[in-house]
Amino acid sequence: MIKFKPYRIIVNGNDQDDVEYERWKATGADPAKKPQNLDDMELKPNPFFSEQHALYETEVFRRLLKISKLRTGQLVLAASRQLASDLYIIPPGIRDTVISIESDSIRFQICPASTAHARPANRYLKNSRVVFSPFLTGSCPKDAPYADDSTLLHELVHGVRPSQFEKLKPESTNDQWTDLEEFFAVIVQDIYLSERGDKEVRGGHDAGASSLPATRTASYEFMEDKTNHARVKAALKREKLAQQLAVLEDIPFNPFAEFERAKHDLRSI
Repeated sequence: MIKFKPYRIIVNGNDQDDVEYERWKATGADPAKKPQNLDDMELKPNPFFSEQHALYETEVFRRLLKISKLRTGQLVLAASRQLASDLYIIPPGIRDTVISIESDSIRFQICPASTAHARPANRYLKNSRVVFSPFLTGSCPKDAPYADDSTLLHELVHGVRPSQFEKLKPESTNDQWTDLEEFFAVIVQDIYLSERGDKEVRGGHDAGASSLPATRTASYEFMEDKTNHARVKAALKREKLAQQLAVLEDIPFNPFAEFERAKHDLRSI
């Protein structure tokens, strides 16, 4: 178990909860014999040294270091300090596919890393969880982004904002962005990708969404769309993180900064 200081983030490679759950399922899944306190178990360190767990924690720590080197990443990480309890980054397991509506057992069996998701804290869950794998194992495509630091950042955006997540996740957008929570998380991820120097950013949350150029022109054109404009405006009014990102005007693709520039230009007329 590794604490990523100075943030409220802990990396825990212990997957004993998944081991216990799978053993229970394999022996008949008798409700009376179901292991107790599995949610608590996934936050505890393994009492015995495991090379697999240590490797997981080391690789996730490296992703966090990459994130911390960029301003966009620093802002997302800093948001964890506002959490009431530590956020845990944990490996995906078969139990997670049962808990999360965004994950399924078939995807997990094919490519465990593809089931990355967040379970932000709520009235039943004290600590936010981010389920993420830094390894492209199984039949994962070798060029898949699942193990990338930008994917981890995307899930952290959910995890560090539990109240907003709870409000925005049910707000379906009926388009390639899925819902308002995913719209916000993808935009933050896109700003990160643009700052990182990538040539393209995501043009939606759905798997089939087209990519966009990571350019100032594309950022401007994105904001010309009335729906995008309205969503960005609402996010800036609602989200401290959006307001902080809007200050980073030198990042080419940054809809939050684009909105603020447009306001300034109108005042100058």
